[in-house]
Amino acid sequence: MEKAVTARLNMQGGAMGTLDAATLDGERKSFRQLVDANQFWAFNGTIGMTDTPLANLSVGETLKLEIYNDTSFPHAMHLHGMHFREVTGDAGLGPFRDTLLMFGGETRTIAFVVDNPGKWLFHCHMLSHADSGMMTWLEVA
Repeated sequence: MEKAVTARLNMQGGAMGTLDAATLDGERKSFRQLVDANQFWAFNGTIGMTDTPLANLSVGETLKLEIYNDTSFPHAMHLHGMHFREVTGDAGLGPFRDTLLMFGGETRTIAFVVDNPGKWLFHCHMLSHADSGMMTWLEVA
């Protein structure tokens, strides 16, 4: 059995969020500077696509991803290339999905066995949110 990988994704930003600064294009910027650049949603303190994936994975590994929505807005988190299950409160598993709607202040966990090699986008499916920073990716070898 392959090893299990755990990761965490913190969603941040929006006009009523707690984001006071984030990294944009390799530079730390204040929230005012981010708004001026029309980039005000972040994952783990970084806005937009990075050169480094959220996780480097191998086919057969299990990824357990804890997601925290530290914003006041709902976000529909969408994974390309694979399907996941939500880990429920009783340690059970929900149905297969590729999108999870998360409300402000929620923490939820998804898990899946990595089965599709490639570079896979994970983003807010509210495309204006993705366009202004809520995008990351997974690399599967």
